[in-house]
Amino acid sequence: MFKKSLIAAFVAIMVVMMISTSAFAAEKTTMSPEIAQALTEIETVNAAIYSEIAKAQEEAQEMYNQYRSDYYAADDAETKAALTAKYDEEVTALIHELDMKTREMTRLGVEDATAAGVTVEIEWVPVQFPDRVALIDPMKVIDW
Repeated sequence: MFKKSLIAAFVAIMVVMMISTSAFAAEKTTMSPEIAQALTEIETVNAAIYSEIAKAQEEAQEMYNQYRSDYYAADDAETKAALTAKYDEEVTALIHELDMKTREMTRLGVEDATAAGVTVEIEWVPVQFPDRVALIDPMKVIDW
């Protein structure tokens, strides 16, 4: 008899805990116009970042195609080494410029989002270039 009462009390406590947890989780969060505007601005910044990435990828592909064409047309190792060094320098500069530009865009976006009450984090995504991969930093919304 005591075991049945203990089990019944335990089940009753578990049911109460489950109901209270569900009620707590069901608390409705409303979105203010400022937050909606901030979310729109975050998407706009991310779209601009991806647009800059696409432009840099196109430019890097053109540079790579030209490099390969010149490299295979060259006869001596010295010329090939010079072409490789020049290409590496140019593509590294292009990626660095893209990185600095997107970091600034992200920094401003994070400041605006934080001021509006939106929590964001920087999400490093790998971006493929013709012969290398670089990490670029769009934003990801965490909470508001």
